[in-house]
Amino acid sequence: MAQADATKAVEDPRTGDDNVQSHKDKQSDKSVDKADEADPSTETMSPVQKKRKLDSTGHWDSAHCGGHIKLSENDRCMKTSNVDAEQWSCVMGSESVSTFRVRLDRLGNGGDLWIGYCKKDGFVPNGSTRGRFCQIKSATELATDVRGIDEEDDSETSHRFLQGDVLTVTHKRTAQTIVFQKNDLDIGIEYENVSDEDRFPAVVTNSDAVFITFL
Repeated sequence: MAQADATKAVEDPRTGDDNVQSHKDKQSDKSVDKADEADPSTETMSPVQKKRKLDSTGHWDSAHCGGHIKLSENDRCMKTSNVDAEQWSCVMGSESVSTFRVRLDRLGNGGDLWIGYCKKDGFVPNGSTRGRFCQIKSATELATDVRGIDEEDDSETSHRFLQGDVLTVTHKRTAQTIVFQKNDLDIGIEYENVSDEDRFPAVVTNSDAVFITFL
């Protein structure tokens, strides 16, 4: 187990909004049981209202959006235009949801990219947004050692993706975990002991030309 311990988004946006540990299962090809606890926000809704909520497409929140991020397609798509790596920007989803899916249309040019959940009071549009995130790394830019040999990632919260991959993030309130999937397969990243509080989809990045679409 590894305790999330960083304090700045520039270093690592997994900062401790509560006492949470992260765990990465080395067997990353297993499927995840999609059955999850009921979303408390739907408990008082009629069946029609519940279906409408579950079927709704996510949107980014223009009121919680960094200065280097532009929204389009009715706020479903976000794109960064960062000048340099010192300029961090964040965007938050418009609703607190128990699960969300995004397509990684473009992974950006250098810099870092993190996607996951944050609490509303932990969101900072141009700085240190706190939350529980997966670091998105490009599968076409493998790390190499001095001999040019590929190195295996040793981070418990990073995973390699290709452009067009779909990331699913789920907050299992009853189990008190947050888990991540790539193209519907578990990638072995899990945060444990997550408090039962409303959390919002969020992106934290200092990379130029990132393009992400809510599904």
